[in-house]
Amino acid sequence: MKERIIIIGGLGFIGKNLYNSLVQENYPVKILTDRITETDDGFLNNNVRENIIVGSILDKDFMEHTLKGFEVVFSLAGSSGASDSIKDPYKDLDTNLKGHLNILEACRKNNPKTLLIFPSSRLVYGKPNKNPVDEKHPLNPESIYAIHKITTEHYYLLYHQLYGINSIIYRISNPFGPYQRFGSNHYGILNWFIHNATTHKEIEVYGDGEQKRDFIHVDDLVRLLKLSITSRKLNGKIFNVGFGQGISIHEAAQLVAKHVPGTIIRFKPWPEIDKKIETGDYISDIQLLKREVGWEPSIGFEEGIKSTIKFYEGRSK
Repeated sequence: MKERIIIIGGLGFIGKNLYNSLVQENYPVKILTDRITETDDGFLNNNVRENIIVGSILDKDFMEHTLKGFEVVFSLAGSSGASDSIKDPYKDLDTNLKGHLNILEACRKNNPKTLLIFPSSRLVYGKPNKNPVDEKHPLNPESIYAIHKITTEHYYLLYHQLYGINSIIYRISNPFGPYQRFGSNHYGILNWFIHNATTHKEIEVYGDGEQKRDFIHVDDLVRLLKLSITSRKLNGKIFNVGFGQGISIHEAAQLVAKHVPGTIIRFKPWPEIDKKIETGDYISDIQLLKREVGWEPSIGFEEGIKSTIKFYEGRSK
């Protein structure tokens, strides 16, 4: 009998890809979301409405009732974007701290044997002292978002230590691929480039675009998340997740333009807040994951670019 799974924040970018993959493997899976928007329509045509639960992670009683009986909880809900968190720190505080405490308390009271999987961020490291960055690198957050990610990591580790709740934390670099919910370029920068290119808009690059990022295709990330369900070696630990190689923002934009002819790349000055919190080059050291469970990414950067472009071009027709 396969584990019963709930994806909190399951209508987000990672959640939709994870849901599709789990359903293909016949897992019994539900999605918890606080809202359904028009941008979800293409995904919801996939016969998923019957598996959606609508409610807020800020509602303590609702969470205690909803999480009963699930053996695996993918805790993907949260506000996204470093600069957005600085503009609205209280919103980030509620969603990225209080919401996760409600999840943990619900599991402690009613579902203590569940497995919790939490996606943190590379931004907890701030400006790297060296690359690639391993899990022992000092934490130097430069945004409210990153501070809250670190705090939430400690929540999950503490509940693992005190109550034996199984928790896995992944510090993810820069995922890209299908099903990004667009509306801001402050997160999912590569998907934002692809979205603009496939909708005949300019790609805007801040500064000279020479800062490097470690982009990982969401299919590789989903493969790891599914591996987490059965690999008990990962419980109670923190892991970096990325491709393990860097490419500059400018080079990434050029590759998108290569595969969407006619795309224009325009350089713009840094917005004030974004410039202050820009981390510079970042490349993940993923050796710990390789040693623990043998996972490593398999989708090359240009291959991932091409498949993602194909996805968005198909949806725009």
